[in-house]
Amino acid sequence: MKILLIVVSLVLFFLSNGACFGQQTAVVEKRLTSLLEEAYGPRDMQVKLDGIPPLLKQHIKVRSINVYTMPEVGGKGLAFMEFEGEDGKLRASYIPFRVYEKKKLFYTKRVLPKGSPISADDLGSKETYTSESELIYPKDLQDVVGKVLKRDVAPGTVVTTLIIDSPQVIHRGEMITIVGENTQLLVKTKGKAEEPGRVGERIRVKNLSSDREVVGRVTSNGTVIVEF
Repeated sequence: MKILLIVVSLVLFFLSNGACFGQQTAVVEKRLTSLLEEAYGPRDMQVKLDGIPPLLKQHIKVRSINVYTMPEVGGKGLAFMEFEGEDGKLRASYIPFRVYEKKKLFYTKRVLPKGSPISADDLGSKETYTSESELIYPKDLQDVVGKVLKRDVAPGTVVTTLIIDSPQVIHRGEMITIVGENTQLLVKTKGKAEEPGRVGERIRVKNLSSDREVVGRVTSNGTVIVEF
């Protein structure tokens, strides 16, 4: 009977401490969420402490908490918390946290080889909370369709800007149209590509009228824009 009582007491002790720790953590995370919503405006986000701060396992009373460092690109931030310790003394500590935002992610539904163009039928989508930089996830379907893969991918692969690229629209030696423009004038002439180019890239082209080499930006229709 004594052994049973001891076991029951230990279970209750750990359950009590676990509940207390969970409540403390939830209070801190809720406060940080409110502070970030005040700074950024209402957003569908979750704030989680980055690790388990030992001090939250103690019987402390949180007095105040503020964002010390706003979240970085990867969702990491730092909070400054004042609390009353078990001895009743007021202390302060820094607590790392991470922000997770709900984002729409695109994933491949089938095996796709390197260099293949992506179509809408190749993709599925799902919403999930992630702390990764939003810059690596395409925001819209149109940001993915028509792009080509930098490597072979398996079904279920989440599409990021790290594995896709714009297709090559100009090949070296190809005859192209050069568009020279400024705020007052626009001139078109024939040219020859001195190097291959993707949409948005700057490449060297030769103006066949003047036999001069210039540098311009490749557009989606295969022309090259030269500003002067």
